[in-house]
Amino acid sequence: MKDVVMVFTSKSLQTMQDEGGSGNWAANKDRIGHAKWLVATRNQKSGWTQGDEGHGSAFFIGRVSGVKAAPAPEQKRFIIQFDQYAEINLSDVWTGSRNPVAYTDLKTLKIDVDKLNWKPFVPNLQHEARALTDMEPSSVVDRARVMIAEALSVSPDAVKITVAL
Repeated sequence: MKDVVMVFTSKSLQTMQDEGGSGNWAANKDRIGHAKWLVATRNQKSGWTQGDEGHGSAFFIGRVSGVKAAPAPEQKRFIIQFDQYAEINLSDVWTGSRNPVAYTDLKTLKIDVDKLNWKPFVPNLQHEARALTDMEPSSVVDRARVMIAEALSVSPDAVKITVAL
């Protein structure tokens, strides 16, 4: 069973905490949502890499806790959220695929999650709050509608927000 979504990223753990997970991935939300684990592999060739791990090496595993829409203007892109993570160091894990999102399993990657040093993943919510202050008021309401809908597993159209001034 392919229970791992593997991503090819230039972002650091700090950036993932600032963004509330790993994103902004153009991927099938349902397929991501079925993954139990996210394994991040290092892209050293982007020109703005935030880590010194070897190109294609796995450096992070997170236990997936949800999937949320990326903030505007990143339409149809998603942030994969986690509640726990462990730092790992596995060389040459990335397959070379041109798509930065791939699906695999722990057995193929030779990862035993019971032997890892797990830590709580704590997102930096101040980052998202700052992003909201830079948006137009109608966009803030739209973003809040999407966030509430995701939390309640309903369509954003089912969420009505009233602002009384």
